[in-house]
Amino acid sequence: MTFLELVNLVRSEAGVAGGDLANFTGLSLESTRFKNWVANEWSMLQTERPDWQFLRVDVLFDTTANQASYTAQQAKVTSDGTISGTPILADWKRDSFRLSTSGVSYADEQLLGFMPWDTYRNLYQYGAMRSQRAKPVVFSIGPDKKLWFGIVPDGAYTVAGEAYRTPQALSAAGDVPLLPDRFHPIIAYRALRA
Repeated sequence: MTFLELVNLVRSEAGVAGGDLANFTGLSLESTRFKNWVANEWSMLQTERPDWQFLRVDVLFDTTANQASYTAQQAKVTSDGTISGTPILADWKRDSFRLSTSGVSYADEQLLGFMPWDTYRNLYQYGAMRSQRAKPVVFSIGPDKKLWFGIVPDGAYTVAGEAYRTPQALSAAGDVPLLPDRFHPIIAYRALRA
């Protein structure tokens, strides 16, 4: 269902007189309230759990030799999981990362273990380990949500994983919630409680 269809469903279930809205142009105060209720309930639903399946997106990027950390933009995290430069990161999915040598069709792909930041910093960002270079075997997430690899990559490696996107805002009449279609009425019925 589109945002407009959800608003019309809520209006209908609430017994509002008149037909369905055709668009969001020139809304009455009452219709504006219904629109805001639907938008707000969708936002609140998305934040109830940080790990909703529908908020997961794919991450795929290549490391650079001698570079230990990567931002969400460098990791090409996007709303639809395609490769682009728009960061929409809420958090990384810690059990999803794999790494392989670039250009070998995943022949040497391995799982990357997650290491808590303080442990990673005290092991890989300390003393002689700062200058070590090899194929990474672990990753960590810094306080600024950057991905950090240990040991620092000695070349190009393909990293595949997942992240959780930030909540989607509904604004245009044709916007469709990320939630699977069969669950869209939940948004409408939550808005009825508002």
